Amino acid sequence: MMVVAVAMLTACEVIPEDERDFEVFIPRDTTTNDSTQTLPVTVKRSSLLIEYSGWMCVNCPTAAEVAHQLKEQYGEQLVVVVMHPESNPNTRHNNKPALNYTCPEADSIYIMMGGTSTTAFPTGNINLFKHDTKSYFTDYSMWGKYISQAYSNPKPVIINQEVKGTAESKDINIVVDITNLDITAIEATLQVWLTEDNVIGSQKKPEGTDKNYVHNHLMRASISPIWGEVLSIDAQMTEQVVYEYTLPDKVVKENCNIVAIVSVNGEVVQAKETRITIE
Repeated sequence: MMVVAVAMLTACEVIPEDERDFEVFIPRDTTTNDSTQTLPVTVKRSSLLIEYSGWMCVNCPTAAEVAHQLKEQYGEQLVVVVMHPESNPNTRHNNKPALNYTCPEADSIYIMMGGTSTTAFPTGNINLFKHDTKSYFTDYSMWGKYISQAYSNPKPVIINQEVKGTAESKDINIVVDITNLDITAIEATLQVWLTEDNVIGSQKKPEGTDKNYVHNHLMRASISPIWGEVLSIDAQMTEQVVYEYTLPDKVVKENCNIVAIVSVNGEVVQAKETRITIE
C-alpha cells in the first residue's frame, strides 16, 4: 500500500433532510479597496454508526434492522459499519472460515472503546464519541437520538472521495479530499476502511439459525493506519490523500465500499461511503 498526502425500529426524532444544511460564510480575499467578499457555502454533516455484532447474537438482526431504517432515513448522510470483534464470544467461529466475519482492526477498535468478552451485544457507537453514560457503547434504541443530535451541531468540513479500479485487477485507487471551510486551521484525522455488502452466511435468531442471512456494511480491513492519518489543514484549504490498495482475495469487489472518516478533536465530523467505479 502506498500513501501520498498532498497539501486533505426507533422512534427517536430524525432531522428532516431539508433542515440538515448549515451555511458557512467563507471570506474571499478580493483586496479591492480593502474590502473582503463573503461567499456562503452549504455544509451537510454526515455521521458514522458503528454497529457491533456477532453471528451468535440472536438479537443483533433487530439492531441491524434499526440501522437499516436509519440509513434509509438519512441516506448518504449516514455511514454504517458493522464490526465483528473477535474479543467478544458472540463472534466465535471455532476455526470455521464460513463463520468468521471478524477482522483484526475491528477488534482493536472494539478494545480501544472498552469492549471485553462480557460486553453485551448488540451495541453501537455514533461518531467515535462517548455518550451520556460516558461510555462509547450505546443501545440501538438510542442510535437515532445521537445521530439527530450530531446533525444539530454541524462542522465546517467537507469530504469528497473517488475510488476507481478495473475489472481485471484487485488493485484500486482511492482519492480523498478534505476541505476546511473555517477561518482558522484545524488538525483532522482521516481513517479509511473497507466494508462489504451482501455477504451471505449464518446468523442466529430467536427462532433458530438462518444460514442465508445477508450481512451488510461488514468491516473487512483498515486501509489507512488504524488510528488514521493526522492532517494539519490551513483555513479554507484542501488536503488530498491518495491510496493505492489491493483488495483481499476473500471480498467481492462489486460489493465493496470504501469508507472515509474525518475526525476533529476525536469526534467524527464527516463520513463518506463510496462504491468502486470499475473502468
